[in-house]
Amino acid sequence: MGYKQKSFVPRLYYAEFYEQTRVKNTLILYESRDGGAITDSPLALFDNIASRETFCNFQHVWVVKDKLSSLNLINVPERLKSKILFVERNSKEYVDYMLTAKYLITNSTFQSWFSKKEEQVYINTWHGTPLKAMGFDIENQLGNTQNVLRNLLMTDYFLSPNAHTSEIFAGSGYKMRGIYKGEIVESGYPRIDFTKETSSDNAKNLLKELRIDLDSNLPVVVYMPTWRGNDTQNPSDSIAQVIAELKYLRKEFLGKYNIILKVHPYLFKKAKNCKELNGILIDDAMDANLVLAATDILITDFSSVFFDYLVTDKPIIFYAWDQDIYSEDRGMYLDMAELPGPILKTVIEIADYLSDIDQLSQDYLGKYLRAKEKYVPYDDGNVSERIVDYIFKKEKSSQLVVKKIDSEKEKLLFYPGNLDNNGITQSFINLTNALDYQKYDVTVFTNTPKSHFFHNYQKLNKNTRLIFRTGSPNFSEKEQMLHDKINKSGHITSLPEVAFKREAHRLFSGLSFDKAIDFSGYSFYWSKFVAFSDSRVKMIFQHNDLYAEMTKEIDGKFPHKKLTGVFELYHYFDKVISVSKALMTINSHKLSKYLEKEQLDYLPNLIFLGNDFVSEKKEEALLNLNGIYSFINSEIRIFQNPKVNSVFEVKSFSKNEIVKVLSTKKVQDIILVKILVNDIYLGWVEFSELKFSGNETKKVVKVKKVASIVKKQNILIYQNIPNFFPGEKDEAVTETKYVTQQYWFVNKVLFTKQGKVAYISNGLGIKGWVRYGALNRFHNLANKPYLALGFLIHNLRNKCLTSSKITFEKYQFKLRKNNTSYYSRPKGLKFSKKLEAGFLNQSLDYSTDEQQMVKGTWWVKTYNNGKFVCWLKLADIELIDGISSINKSKNSFDDIIQKIMSDKKDKIPQFVNVARLSPEKNQKVLIEAFAKLKTTGVEAKLYILGSGILKEELETKIIELNLSDSVQLLGHIENIRNFLPLMDYFIFPSLYEGQGMALLEAMSVGLLPIVSDIPTSREIVAGGNYGIISESNDEQGLALAMMKALKKEEFSSFDLESYNKNVINRIKLIL
Repeated sequence: MGYKQKSFVPRLYYAEFYEQTRVKNTLILYESRDGGAITDSPLALFDNIASRETFCNFQHVWVVKDKLSSLNLINVPERLKSKILFVERNSKEYVDYMLTAKYLITNSTFQSWFSKKEEQVYINTWHGTPLKAMGFDIENQLGNTQNVLRNLLMTDYFLSPNAHTSEIFAGSGYKMRGIYKGEIVESGYPRIDFTKETSSDNAKNLLKELRIDLDSNLPVVVYMPTWRGNDTQNPSDSIAQVIAELKYLRKEFLGKYNIILKVHPYLFKKAKNCKELNGILIDDAMDANLVLAATDILITDFSSVFFDYLVTDKPIIFYAWDQDIYSEDRGMYLDMAELPGPILKTVIEIADYLSDIDQLSQDYLGKYLRAKEKYVPYDDGNVSERIVDYIFKKEKSSQLVVKKIDSEKEKLLFYPGNLDNNGITQSFINLTNALDYQKYDVTVFTNTPKSHFFHNYQKLNKNTRLIFRTGSPNFSEKEQMLHDKINKSGHITSLPEVAFKREAHRLFSGLSFDKAIDFSGYSFYWSKFVAFSDSRVKMIFQHNDLYAEMTKEIDGKFPHKKLTGVFELYHYFDKVISVSKALMTINSHKLSKYLEKEQLDYLPNLIFLGNDFVSEKKEEALLNLNGIYSFINSEIRIFQNPKVNSVFEVKSFSKNEIVKVLSTKKVQDIILVKILVNDIYLGWVEFSELKFSGNETKKVVKVKKVASIVKKQNILIYQNIPNFFPGEKDEAVTETKYVTQQYWFVNKVLFTKQGKVAYISNGLGIKGWVRYGALNRFHNLANKPYLALGFLIHNLRNKCLTSSKITFEKYQFKLRKNNTSYYSRPKGLKFSKKLEAGFLNQSLDYSTDEQQMVKGTWWVKTYNNGKFVCWLKLADIELIDGISSINKSKNSFDDIIQKIMSDKKDKIPQFVNVARLSPEKNQKVLIEAFAKLKTTGVEAKLYILGSGILKEELETKIIELNLSDSVQLLGHIENIRNFLPLMDYFIFPSLYEGQGMALLEAMSVGLLPIVSDIPTSREIVAGGNYGIISESNDEQGLALAMMKALKKEEFSSFDLESYNKNVINRIKLIL
C-alpha cells in the first residue's frame, strides 16, 4: 500500500485504506492486554486452534509491543512457537492486519480508530468475572464506558464464563440488551483451561525461570491485588503499601511459606522498578492462570482472579483493608458475606489466619462450593475446544449456552447536545421519561460527561443507553482538511460523504437504527454524525430562532455564526422539527432557502413537575484531609471502624512515624481518619492526634518549560510556597482569571511529601508559586530561545492589569467619613465600575475576608450581613476596636429560603426569572426595569436563576443600581420546580425564544407570567389569556408590566395535564 507521511499515524492510514483493502479468510489476529503480553483467553484459543490439523491453513498473527522481547513466548508451548507471526502494535503492518484479518480476537478492546468491517469476525473474550462495579454501574464515571461499549457492540461473539457475567454485560453494566446483534457465548473462560491442565510443578518451574525465589519444599502464597481507582489511565498508587506489608508477612513466615506478588498490569511498570520486590514480583508477562496453577494459597482483595482460582479447591484469603472506601467509591456486585474465604482488614490478621489456615479454612467450605457452582460451572478444562468448535465449525456442545439479546423494538438514536444546564437538556430529560420503552430501544449519543453536568446524565430515564464519542475521527488527511474547512467556515462547498459514513459507522459500532434524531440542532460537528448514520429516518430539532442565534453578538464575538453549516445539512434530514408552532413559522420564513415545506413539523416540550419544595438540612461536607502527617502523642487509639462505640486498641508510636491519611469520616462531633503507618494499614484514628507534615521539601528540580493554566478554573498564584494543609489560604500575588490569555514560564518544580508546586512567571512581572496540577499543555524551552520569545510576545500582546498581592485576613470595620471610593472590583481591573456612594451606611458594621493590592493601593472586599456589597479602599475604613478577626459565612440556600418565607408573610411580592445569563434573555434590562419599579415605592424582590457569560456584568449592574438587598443572582438551581412555588410572579423578558420551558413550568405551578412581546411567548400565554404581555421589551415596558401584575387582575389558569397530553400525542405521531 502506498502511503507517505513524515510520522506514521495509524488512524490516518486505517481511514485511507479502509474501503480499499480486502479481508483474508485464513488470517487470525490476536491481541491481549493491548499487546502487553501473549496471555489470557486469546492465548488459550490460539493454543487450541493452532494445535488442530483441521485449522492448519490459518495464519496466526500476535500483537506485541516489542517483537524482540525475550518474554513474548514465555507462556507459549514449544510446539506452537514457530506458528506465531509477531507484529508490533501501532506499526504499519499492524494496521494492515487490522484491515485484512478475518478473525480478530482480544481480551479487552481494540483502539478507538478500529471499526469492524461487515465481513470480519470479532471475538471478545473479556478478562474476568465482574466482582466490582463496571461500566454504567460505576457512579460518577460514565465516560469510562466509551470505547468499551463501542467495542462490545461491534463483536460477533462475546465470551462469558457464567450467567452472572452475561447479565452484567447485557443488563445494567453495559446495557447491551436490546441492540446487540452478536451472540453471548456462555461456556466458561478459555484461560481457566491453563489453571486446570497445568501441573503445579511445571508452573513453579516457570516462576523460577522468571527469577522468582522459591523454596521447592514450601507452599506458595501469592498476593494478587487489583488496581485502585475508577480510571484505568490513572490507577491509585499503592506500591509502597504493598512492599511494606509483604515485607512484614515474609518476615513472619520465613521458612514456612514462599510469599510472592503479582500485581495488576496497570501497576506493574511502577512496581518492577522497586528493588525491594526483586525475586518476589512475578513478571507481568507470565499468564495469571499459570501463576494460579502454582499457587497453594491465594491472597487477593477485589480482584476477579479469585473466581478463576475456585477450580483449584485451594484456600483464598480476602485482604480488604479498604473495603469501606472501595465499596463506596466503586461499588460491588457481590455480597461480601458470600465470599469463599475470610475478609481480613490488616496484615496482622492475615498472619494470624495463615498460622492456622488448615483448620480455619474449613469454615468456608460451604461458601466455596456454592461459589464454584455459580461462577465456574463450565470450567472443566475443555472450554477452549468447545468455543473453537462452535465459532469455527458451528458445532454446539450441551455445555455451551448461546444468548441472543437483540430485540424487535424500534431503535431510536438521539443526540441531545452535551447535556449542559439549559432548556434543551431539560426538555430532553423530560422526553426520555415519557417514551414507551416497551416499544422503543433508546440510545443516547453524546460527548464524554463533564463533571459539573453529571447530574443531568443521571436524570435521563434508566432505560436509555448512553454511548460517547471516543477518539479522533476516521478521516484521511484530505478528508480531515475538507471537514475542518466546513467546520471553520460554516459553509459546505465539498462534502466528504464517504468519510462521514465511515465515521458514523465507527462511532455507532456499525449498528442500524430506525430513527436518528439530532435533538440539539446547534452544531455541524455533531449533526453530521446523525445525518450520515445508518438510519431509516433522520430528524433534527430547532429549539430557537436560529437566524437570531446565528447573528447574536457577545463581547464582540458571534458564538453561533457557524450555524449555516447545520442549515446546509438540512436536506439530509427527513424532518426538521421546531419546539413550537410559532417557532416553526419563524424558522421556516427566515431559513426558507434551506428547507422544504414537507420537512417541517413541530413538537412542543414536555413539562414534568416534581414534588413541593422541602428545605433539607444537608450533611456538612468534610474537608479532604488526605495527606502526610505525624503523631502528636506516643499512645494512640486505633479504631477498627469509623462508627460509634467501635472496637479499638491502644498502640505506641514514635513521633517519627510517617502517617498517611486516606479517608475522613465524622462520627458525632469527632473526625476520624483512615491511616497507613509507615505504609502498613492499621485502622482509624482521631484526627486531633495528628500533625500535618506534608509541606516538608523532598527535592527541587530546575526546568525550562512553558505551560498554560487549566481552563475554567480561577487559580491563585502564591507569593511563597503554598501550604498543602487542607483549607489553608496563603498570601497570593494574583488570580489567574485576570490573565487567562497568558503563557507561563516554569523555572523550577518543588517536590514535597504531599505533592508538587511550580515557580512560574509570565515574563512581565507576575511571578509566584502554583500547585503543579493547575498547569497543562507543557512545552520544553531548553535550547529554544525563539520559542520562548514567541510566548513572551504573545503575553505582551495580551497584557492586562492585575493585582500584585492578595491577603485573606478576616476582620470587621466601619466606614470613615466622606468615603466615595465604592467599586464593583478594585479600580482598574476587568469589570470594575464605580458605584453610587449612597448605599453604604457609616453607622453599620462591615466585614471582609479578602484584600487585594492594585497599582499600589489596597482594596478590601466588603460584606454586610454575609452579603457582598462592593470593594473599598483600605484607607477609607477603620477597624472596630477589640475585634481582630471574624468568622464570616455567606448566606446558605436555606437562609435564602427562610428570607423568602419571611418576605411572603410580610406580603412582599416575589418576582423570579429563570434563564441562561445571556444577552438574548434580556436580564440587564430586567434589572434596570426592576430599579424603575422600586423608584415608585414598591417593596419587592427579584430572583434570577441561571448561569452564563453575563454573570459578572449583571452582578455589577445590581451593585451599581443599589439593588443588592432586592435582586439576587442565585445561579443554577438543580430543581426550579421546587423553588417556583415560593414566588408570586414569573418574568420572562427574552428578545427571542424557541419555547420557554421555564415559563411553562412557572405557569404550571400557578405563577402569573409577565412576558416580552415575542411570538413564542405570546403563543404560550395564549395572546394574554394566561398572563401579561409587555407592551415593549425595554426598561419602561417591563416596569409597567410588573406594575400591572401587582394590581392582581384575573387571568385564566394554565392546564398542564391537557398540555402534556397533547404533546404526548404529537410524540406518538412524529416518532
